[in-house]
Amino acid sequence: MDSISTLTGILSGGVAGAVISAIWNHFSKLSLQRNEASFTAKLATFEHDFQRSQTQTQAEIDRSVFVTRAHFETEFEAMKDIFSSLSEVRLAINSVRPMFSIGPAGESEDEKITRLFERLKPLMIAHDKLLAASEAKAPFYAEELYNSLSECLQAAAMEINSIREAGKDALRADGYREARKNHKEFSEGYFKSVKIIRNRISKLAILPGN
Repeated sequence: MDSISTLTGILSGGVAGAVISAIWNHFSKLSLQRNEASFTAKLATFEHDFQRSQTQTQAEIDRSVFVTRAHFETEFEAMKDIFSSLSEVRLAINSVRPMFSIGPAGESEDEKITRLFERLKPLMIAHDKLLAASEAKAPFYAEELYNSLSECLQAAAMEINSIREAGKDALRADGYREARKNHKEFSEGYFKSVKIIRNRISKLAILPGN
């Protein structure tokens, strides 16, 4: 009887051990599968992010214009100086025939015209300064910018000539209509120039080692 009980206990223990081992193997396999799935998902995310980063980097490289440091500094200074002159023209042209202005009380028409031609002088000076700068620095900046500056210069010249030719009529209805037209054309060229300069600077990249 004792031998049978002992044998039964051993067999029972062996069966229990086998069952526990099978259960352990099952859960171990499930855990390994979950870990593999998690690792695979993380790897896929990493590869996606890496590819996207590569694509973005390549896009930046493709749109960049690589130049030497000397080229970058020369072109940048040329554009900065030209834009400074362009801004002076913009301030001057907006001050010549503003839509709303306050003059001395009881000012005569002749006095208004005299003050108009006084305001015209800064525009003429600014126009000539921009013209000289744009021509002198033409080899050092993009042709596209040269063309937009020409539009600004033409509009400013039209405003100057319009006032000169109109004389006392420069501050009448037809004169203000001409002023609006000239201001509109100047503004279009001005903001086009701003966009060209901004885009050009964003694309310029200095070659490594320069």
